[in-house]
Amino acid sequence: MNTLCQRFAALLTAGLLVSAADGREQPPAIGVAKPFALPAKEEMTLANHFKATLVPFGTVPKVTIVLTIATGNIADGATTGLADLTAELMKEGAGKYDAAGAARRAADMGGTLSISAGLEETTLEIDVLAEHASEAINLIADTVRHPHLPKSELPRLKADLSRASSVKRSTARGLAAEAYAKLLWGNHPYGKASPTDTELTAITDKNIADFVSTEFGAQRAHLYVAGLFDSALIKQAITAEFGDWQTGPVARATQIEGSRQGQITFIDRPNATQTTLMFGLPVLAPKAPHFIDFAVTNTLFGGSLLSRLDQNLREDKGWTYGASSRITPYAAGIAIWTLATDVSTPDSAPAVQEIFKELARLRAEPATISELNSIQNYRAGTFVIGASSRGGIISQLAYLEQQQLPETWLTDYVAKVHAVTPEQVRAAALEQLTPEHMTLVVVGDLKSIKDPILALPSLQDIRIAD
Repeated sequence: MNTLCQRFAALLTAGLLVSAADGREQPPAIGVAKPFALPAKEEMTLANHFKATLVPFGTVPKVTIVLTIATGNIADGATTGLADLTAELMKEGAGKYDAAGAARRAADMGGTLSISAGLEETTLEIDVLAEHASEAINLIADTVRHPHLPKSELPRLKADLSRASSVKRSTARGLAAEAYAKLLWGNHPYGKASPTDTELTAITDKNIADFVSTEFGAQRAHLYVAGLFDSALIKQAITAEFGDWQTGPVARATQIEGSRQGQITFIDRPNATQTTLMFGLPVLAPKAPHFIDFAVTNTLFGGSLLSRLDQNLREDKGWTYGASSRITPYAAGIAIWTLATDVSTPDSAPAVQEIFKELARLRAEPATISELNSIQNYRAGTFVIGASSRGGIISQLAYLEQQQLPETWLTDYVAKVHAVTPEQVRAAALEQLTPEHMTLVVVGDLKSIKDPILALPSLQDIRIAD
């Protein structure tokens, strides 16, 4: 979706579009938001602790199937990039099919099998015609349980991953994200970035085979099926394909807290015409009682096209194409709040000053009712729209699983968003968005921007990181 369409959708959701003042009839007022209704679903757990969730949904004869496995880069250890390389090699055939055969098999079912490794989850997903749902489950089972992992393909896949890492590190955002993660998490897997060529070279086919055999297992897996399907046939396929899978280990428990030491680091990009700014700190996780208060607060501050930060830096000042903030939850019951923007080089120090000014205003003054209502409409609307598809429902259910949240977290979400008050927004900002605890990364032409930024009063108590 292009930027213009995004802005239109945001304004429409927020209820801010009105007819032109030419006598035409005005649109009806926005009504009270309806509670989100979670579709009826079935849960099943096999003897080996493999879990599955079946959600009959929609009228289109298609089915989305997603398998999540609770492991990823968190298990890389000294071999950074192992989970990513494993996911790529798993695409090279499984069971009785080679890579081309598996791709044709998926295409014949009307879909494409995707495999990706994240920080804490490895995910396999396919969207197929309804009559092929059982066959698609077989394909996923083959891929995760009987992958070929051909050693001959490793050099090519390593080269691909190396190029992707190089491209990422060639961008200001990539450099900022790498430094930001390192400052927040240190040597923990959360703090590791894209693998280096040396790290990739060290990964062997045995490392990958061991990863599959030791990290994958029924106890870490959850299969989600959403769409039009025969429940009895799906249950039969799940039992047949996964019932004898090794139980494997329980999900890994992570105990870590991100840095709350106020710190700033600079990365030089000589003669750069733009500066990348990335700020953030650990915040409360979704399971916390007041998380939705904080989520609304973030949306008001920088989490949408209607946010104060975007309106200030882009609409009013014209210093950036966009400024945004987000909350990133981890499976360990923690979360990080991150603000990121790219501004023109001459406006770098003024932009940092404005960011801290907006933070101070958010912490000092309650939002107006009209401003908050727009944000609440936007947040509730995008939530409902996002959960109104097969993939969207699966994403929400997987989120509940990862964050160990009850179903009421979804069904009560819209009402709780609309119940947030201006004073609760201010309280959330006061408690969570503490500038003195933030990690700041600045990437740009340091000869032009470093001294003016360090001279800002807001940064006088923040140390320069090594």
